[in-house]
Amino acid sequence: MPREERTTFPNPRGQRLVGVLHHPDGSEVASAVILCHGMESNKESEKLVAMSRELADRGLVALRFDFACSGESEGRFEDITYSGEAEDLRAAFDFITKRRPKKIGVLGSSMGGTVALLFAAQEMNVDALVTIAAPLHPQRFTERLLTPEQARQWRETGFILYHDRRLNVTLLEDLEKLDVPGAARKISCPALVIHGDQDDTVSVEEGHELYAELKEPKKLGILRGADHRLSQPAHLQKAMDESVSWLTQNLK
Repeated sequence: MPREERTTFPNPRGQRLVGVLHHPDGSEVASAVILCHGMESNKESEKLVAMSRELADRGLVALRFDFACSGESEGRFEDITYSGEAEDLRAAFDFITKRRPKKIGVLGSSMGGTVALLFAAQEMNVDALVTIAAPLHPQRFTERLLTPEQARQWRETGFILYHDRRLNVTLLEDLEKLDVPGAARKISCPALVIHGDQDDTVSVEEGHELYAELKEPKKLGILRGADHRLSQPAHLQKAMDESVSWLTQNLK
């Protein structure tokens, strides 16, 4: 039977990251998938737990982990940045690489999807990629949620409150440095883009644009009626089925 193992590893900033490894049945060396959660989520999200177990059932090692500043990992929520999470994904990738898997895939949801894109643009040894509701233009976070005056105050005070939680201006400064479309154009591995057409957090147009930026082989899965969180069980199941099928096809 597949088994689950709690594990820890450090990121480049010296913080302890906490994850769960899902081991498939059997002793042969398997390919692996790293699963990345979104903002205000963690490794215990229903989506990531279910997909990790399904991947292990299909004979793949799965690692779901908490980015720094989330879940059980060290760090404060207010210090979250995309670049910091890309470093955390590098730490997870290096941790998995030491197990000598045949191939490694990465799946990211929402902010974790953007982080996966940024990482896959840098790491040529990513063998397959899946993004779910990933922002291609994360800087629109400020444009959509804040007035120019509020953004100015964020810079002056050094923080804002987001859902009653502090976010430091380092996130704003990080967003201004990112070029996610440029990163997408550098990705060479097979990529699946999943997006709900009723996503009011990240517009479905960003999913179409992301797909257009990626090289072949690629696939676009638009979920009719699905919101950002895939809150309807049927939408969640469809996203899981497409993701697991893509990863299994490209990593086995």
